[in-house]
Amino acid sequence: MTKIRNALIVGGGIAGMSLAIRLQQLGIQTDIAEIKTDWTVLGVGIILQGPALRALQAIGLLDRCLQEGFGTTELQIGGAEGHVFARFPQPRLAGPEYPATISILRPALHTILAEASREAGVSIRLGLSVAALTQEANVVEVEFTDGTQGNYDLVVGADGIHSHMRELVFGKRIQPTYVGQVVWRANLERSADVTNISMWFGPSNKAGLSPFSQQGMYLFLTQNAPHPTRPQQGQLPALLREQLAAYQGLIGEVRERITDPRHINHRPIESLLLPSPWYKGRVLLIGDAAHATTPHLAMGAGMALEDVVVLSNLLASDAPVASILEEFMHRRYERCRMVVENSLQLVEWEKESIAPDARFDALMGRTSMKLAEPI
Repeated sequence: MTKIRNALIVGGGIAGMSLAIRLQQLGIQTDIAEIKTDWTVLGVGIILQGPALRALQAIGLLDRCLQEGFGTTELQIGGAEGHVFARFPQPRLAGPEYPATISILRPALHTILAEASREAGVSIRLGLSVAALTQEANVVEVEFTDGTQGNYDLVVGADGIHSHMRELVFGKRIQPTYVGQVVWRANLERSADVTNISMWFGPSNKAGLSPFSQQGMYLFLTQNAPHPTRPQQGQLPALLREQLAAYQGLIGEVRERITDPRHINHRPIESLLLPSPWYKGRVLLIGDAAHATTPHLAMGAGMALEDVVVLSNLLASDAPVASILEEFMHRRYERCRMVVENSLQLVEWEKESIAPDARFDALMGRTSMKLAEPI
């Protein structure tokens, strides 16, 4: 059984809470330090594909997510005129009784993870982070930003793409890179015929729809933007409708319902891949802190959840910590690198010409098949 008695996880997002739940299940007393005091997340949708569902099943949370979200089985691809020209069945990695993909609102997923964390006995401390780390042979001495201290057998940084832990451990040399696109997301009442995830390629951008519950769906759009802007909140509906002006069919119908700026999110797309290894001593980075991907393959959450499953399974052994972290990197680096780099390739192709071609289909298909393999 594991030689780790206690652990600190910095960051209370998808990766951090999921790992805390798994460690508690292994009998490892786990603390979460989350810098936010209100511990809320953006009210936008998230797509959890096969790898994410398989990981959630291992953690024991898949059924809860299915109850709160909307399951789908295929990806539809169409053009601005509204015609679907390709349908891709998605692999059911969690088993035939489950859908291939679940779309869910981020706040709903956050609530599921937060409730499960508390049920598992995780100690959650809000409004603080790590000020300093000192490593001895078998322990990490942590000084928190509120002046308190703690000693841990393992410290995991799961504090996102703008990770403070990454800077603390590896310095400032690796920073997120803006990829030349922004993403729009808008929550709307679900249209009755939106029962699968769809992507629609227009002359200058790509739009999509994803149902996240029986009542709701969200529209997403990637826009080429060499220099990202920060529109005023009140301008968002008109600006998004303008981006959708060329679309007919389902997207055209949805466009006219985009009126409430409170339900629209606009942000630049960034990417990051920390060179291997993602650890020093007994301090490890996972999720977006180590490998933040663009949304083009919808695999960011899936890769973070896979990190959790692999790391927790390794910690269930009685191997030395150094061997566990080395094996973790062996099993995770190339897989995460593939997702980050293939997502960036899709970005570059969209920036060249928004119309999809065989390159898009082939790359997405190869990536999906690779990620269907065991982790």
